[in-house]
Amino acid sequence: MAGWRSGRCGHRCAGGIGDRLSVAGPVLLDLDVRGWPCLVVGAGPIGTRRALRLAAAGARVVVVAPEATDDVETAHAEGRLVWFARPFEDADAAEVRLLVTASGSPTVDDAAAAAVPSGALVSRSGDAARTDVAFPAVAVEDGIVVTVATPDRVPGLSRWYAERLAGAVDDLAGLDSAGRVLLAGLLAEVRAGLPERSAPGGVDWILGLDRSMLDPILLDLVRRGLRAEAKERLLACLSSS
Repeated sequence: MAGWRSGRCGHRCAGGIGDRLSVAGPVLLDLDVRGWPCLVVGAGPIGTRRALRLAAAGARVVVVAPEATDDVETAHAEGRLVWFARPFEDADAAEVRLLVTASGSPTVDDAAAAAVPSGALVSRSGDAARTDVAFPAVAVEDGIVVTVATPDRVPGLSRWYAERLAGAVDDLAGLDSAGRVLLAGLLAEVRAGLPERSAPGGVDWILGLDRSMLDPILLDLVRRGLRAEAKERLLACLSSS
């Protein structure tokens, strides 16, 4: 059972948080794909979602498919990605860093995966056992990104959880949109001025956030828009982590 300890802010916080984060399965990472040459083979619903998500993240996206959805055609017309209306050719994958196969044909998908350079990442839609990179479900609420991956990578279930978790953000800390924006800004500002956990005197951010988000005094200050007072309280909570 997790132990409890009190910090300088006076809030009692559960220890053993790392136990909740130690789960078997894929490691979920934020991948910065800005400027990456990415190839999506297939432009059906799955290929479209992957291509638009990569393009929105700043990747240089090329889609290869004989036919495409209206969304891909529009993105191509607006210059957000490039679409070649033809079957895949080996040369298409010559310089990619990330390949997404979503053609619906195992033969085409296998050919594309075999053509990528050594070290390139391959995301095989519908083939979790052989994929390097999966696209977990994502929902966004006031800049808070909720990412969900479920056992066996069931996309529909992941999306269902992500949408409902994002919709429940209001209840997590009892803050409205303005309050969440204020608290996020304070956290970013304070974190920039504090040492990481690995440094001498560093901060355990997981423990500190758990304490801060449950501290009624801090949350009340944020609701009232008292930024300076909220920052002082936040520092007290984090410094005792």
